[in-house]
Amino acid sequence: MERASRLPGAVVWSRTVENPTAGPVLPDGCMDLLWNESRLLVAGPDTRAHAPGGEPTRWAGIRFAPGTAPTYLGVPAHELRDRRVDLTDLWPIATVRRLRTRIAKSPDPAAEMEQLALERAAQTPTPDPLLRHLVAALDTGRPVAATADELGLGARQLHRRS
Repeated sequence: MERASRLPGAVVWSRTVENPTAGPVLPDGCMDLLWNESRLLVAGPDTRAHAPGGEPTRWAGIRFAPGTAPTYLGVPAHELRDRRVDLTDLWPIATVRRLRTRIAKSPDPAAEMEQLALERAAQTPTPDPLLRHLVAALDTGRPVAATADELGLGARQLHRRS
């Protein structure tokens, strides 16, 4: 199940993986906050397909809009590229324990993940609005140089900011 989140640009999803070897997770350039069997993980932006593997299991998550997760989670995207990291590696253990308990007790872990993301977004600075325009422009197929010109940046500066 997937649906648009109340957090702008984000997607809330849940899935029970019956056959973990059935197919790979394809790269989408986004970062996700994941809940799995009482664990909280952050999936960094993937540059290649990722094979989940393991036992059948239940997942819930929120996929953040491109460029927003680093602000909400407090870690640069490049540090998590092609990685799955336990949230306790990024946030205080006591905070993560409280969140895990809260999600595990919820009848709808995906909805609870969305609420957690909304609360976090309210406590952090607004993500760089330029990134929203950048993603929209590149999504239409505009070249990087043309997009940089439209945003009033040089191509090199654009690469650094994104």
